[in-house]
Amino acid sequence: MNKLTFGQGNSKLDRFTDTFSLPAGWTCPGAKYCLSQCNRTTGKLQDGKDCQFRCSAAFAETLYKNVRVSRWYNLDLLKTCKSVKTTAELIGTSLPSGAIKVRPGVSGDFYNQSYFDAWMNVAREYPNTLFYAYTKSIPFWLKRKNSIPKNFVLTASYGGKFDALIRPNNLKYAMVVYSVQEAKALGLEIDHDDSHAFSGKKSFALLLHSMQPAGTEACEAYTELKRQGIAGYVKHKAKRLTI
Repeated sequence: MNKLTFGQGNSKLDRFTDTFSLPAGWTCPGAKYCLSQCNRTTGKLQDGKDCQFRCSAAFAETLYKNVRVSRWYNLDLLKTCKSVKTTAELIGTSLPSGAIKVRPGVSGDFYNQSYFDAWMNVAREYPNTLFYAYTKSIPFWLKRKNSIPKNFVLTASYGGKFDALIRPNNLKYAMVVYSVQEAKALGLEIDHDDSHAFSGKKSFALLLHSMQPAGTEACEAYTELKRQGIAGYVKHKAKRLTI
């Protein structure tokens, strides 16, 4: 049986985090201000018409063909599943052995209700593993708001089509900001290592962390963050996590 491809950590995530990715933009039905897509065949990057800050995951796909191929492989394999049950079985059998912490959607998002439900089922099957994700697919979350497994932590991601649903439903959220000053003005702490996402209960901010389209406000902001030495991700010491 073919298995899905998982990754492990990066400069932001600790080595105890297993990651799962899908094609950026193509699997993000709620994306709007961050919408960017990399052509599967040519690797050419196309920003959405409302794009204000470029998706770093899409940018990675245009830089590295192997990354793009891996993400499309995962999506193609998921599409062979015809039910929530079979999708959950595929994900579950593909999980790295002894997974401590799993983040689906490092690239991509919950692209339909069945896929969202499948991940919830997987979390129930692995109660000793922590699952967490950012999502702009707010309607899928709200349909299951009262039955989210306690070991699956969700964070609403501002900048999408369904932003208006976040605050009225008291959802923890993350908001991309262009500066430390902007985060302070909003009263939000800045997360550098996903700790706010997987363990915190308060909403938080994320700094721009990848190259942006030339001539845009986001590009100017990222350039300034680089000048200050705070662009990208801050190195941190990983801590083991228990549930």
